[in-house]
Order: sequence, then C-alpha cells, then structure tokens
Amino acid sequence: MNASGSEALGQAQRAIDSARSLFREGLIPECHQYMLKARDALIQAWLPQANGADGSDEQSSDTEQALKALERAHYRHPDRLRAALTAAQKSAAGDATAAVNLGQDPEPIWNELERLNRFSARHFMSAKERKLLRIKLGVAGGLVLLAGLVLAGRLWGRPYAHASAVIEDDHLASRAVDGLEATEWLLPDNSTGWIDIIPPRPRTLHSVRLYNCHNEYWLDRATRNVRVTAYSETGPVGSVEGWFEKFTQDRSILDLKLEASNVIRVRVEVLSHFKRGGGFAEIELH
Repeated sequence: MNASGSEALGQAQRAIDSARSLFREGLIPECHQYMLKARDALIQAWLPQANGADGSDEQSSDTEQALKALERAHYRHPDRLRAALTAAQKSAAGDATAAVNLGQDPEPIWNELERLNRFSARHFMSAKERKLLRIKLGVAGGLVLLAGLVLAGRLWGRPYAHASAVIEDDHLASRAVDGLEATEWLLPDNSTGWIDIIPPRPRTLHSVRLYNCHNEYWLDRATRNVRVTAYSETGPVGSVEGWFEKFTQDRSILDLKLEASNVIRVRVEVLSHFKRGGGFAEIELH
C-alpha cells in the first residue's frame, strides 16, 4: 500500500470518529457530511493510485475500481457495499448548498462504511503490524482464559446454600456463602428455620464459624441459639449447639468445634432469635 493510500485510511478513520462525536451531539447533517468524507477517503485507499478526481463521472469510475479491488481482496457482501456507496453517492450529488441527508434510514450506509473501514485497516496492515496484533490477541485471549479459570475455580470451590425459608429475594441463602459479610441470609419474621451448606466435594470438618446477622439498616434481628449438624452419605456424623450471648450492632462471631469426616452437608438451625428474626451474614466451614 502506498503512502497516499495509508493517508487516505487515516483520513477515513478521523472522519468516522468525527461523525460519531457529531451524532452524539445531535448534529446529524454534520455527521452525514463526515461519513461522506470517510466514504471518499476509503474509495481512494482502494484505488491503484490516487488520482484526486472530484467529478461525479470520475468519482463513479473510482467507485467501480475500488469495488473491483475489494472483490479481489475477498470482501464479504460486496453487493451491500455497492448499494451503500450508491446511496451515499446520490446524497452527495444533490444541492451543494443544502444540508447533507443520507435518507430516512442512514444506518445501513453507516454500518457498511464502518465495516469497510475495519476491513481496510486489517487488509493493509504491514507484516509487523499483523504480528503485533497476533501477540495482542494472544495476550488478551490468555487473560480471558485465565480470568475464566479463576472464576470457575472460585465457583467450583464455593459451597452451595439452601434454606428452609427467606424473608425476601435480597436475602437469599446464597448470601451466607458469598464471602461478603455485608450481605445476609434472613429468615421471615418471628420464625425459626435452617440453612444447609453443601461443600463442592466431601470434606473433613473441624469447626464452623457463624457470622451473625443484624439487618444493617434496621438493626432489628439476630440469631440467638443454634444447632449445627454435619452429614455424610450415611447420615448425621456430628452435632453441636451454641448461642450468641447478646444482640449487638457490631458483627458478632460464634466459633463451634465440630469434628467430622466425609461431610457432604452441614445444617445450621436457628433455634431462637433476638428481636424480629434470625439469619446469618456468613457461614464458614473449617
């Protein structure tokens, strides 16, 4: 690609960027004007050599030459591009003193010109630029894969929670195992209940840590007495009871020692509560 073609691609990109900015500002005629400038620059980029023609007949000839070059470069849907360029050409051929108007539905023209711009930028890349792009795509793909593996690992390693009841959707059982003390699982008012914590795989259990709820904005509930039971595939393998000493506005923690093997489920029962109801901010299996 010669220097004039490279310059034409730069002009096309600047014109498209300007058109987008003008569109966001609501300056539609000015936006159309810059899209026509982008069209002219892109046609020039695909000519064997820039001839600087401005007349309508010569411009039409330029368009045909550019389309033939694009077909040789295996541009997809050249018929759609031809229709868009023809429609843009008709708009540009009107009264020079009137505001440019690409019709009632200019979006197909915009889309084709932007698609042509992207195709042209890729097609005319130098070998060095292509290599750099491959490296960037490879790095980006690797980062996406790594992020996916980390997320999958976190989800795979996180226990699942199921409860006897919840007060509302903002306080689901999953809130008790999301790793965030600011979120809470809450039971309905004036009721007891239970929450099951199901680890991703059978495990050995040594203790359970319970972070009490208090309904942050209202401070109107907290768990009092609890029973924790560990289950294996054959049934209960250990149980322990405990209690929170008092209602507090600060987050209170209760550690209960519970030794068990091959644990597939841990049930935490709210036997009584302070004020309006019970629940937990977080439950950790150790």
